[in-house]
Amino acid sequence: MLKKRKIGKFIFLNIITLGIYGIFFWYKWTEDVNKICDGDDKDSANYILILILNAFSLGINILVWNYQMAERLYQKAGDYGVELKHGGMFVMLLHFIPFVSSVLKISYINKFVDAYNAQVVAADTTETAVVEETTETVAE
Repeated sequence: MLKKRKIGKFIFLNIITLGIYGIFFWYKWTEDVNKICDGDDKDSANYILILILNAFSLGINILVWNYQMAERLYQKAGDYGVELKHGGMFVMLLHFIPFVSSVLKISYINKFVDAYNAQVVAADTTETAVVEETTETVAE
């Protein structure tokens, strides 16, 4: 089950901890994107690795990561019945304005949470029903 992220909490804790909370936040956020986009034959790189490589790529790596994350969600939106107005390029360009890209990415994933959790619950219910039916059949 995924939980919705609070934008105000992210901004507040990111400022107070001088960005350390942001590293943890985006690490967990990337894991959530991988869960939501499971089955698209892509897997997002570990955020901490992205930060390390970013130091050697003069900031280009984080731009590419922003593009890829937003684009994956944009492409998966139809599967969940979620409407996203902008894809990866828009989010990547907003990266140059402090916190704007972050707020947009957080709002994107928050739109997916309810639909994803509903699918997980439905899959668990179906799985439980199959197990119960199999148990009844074996018992007879």
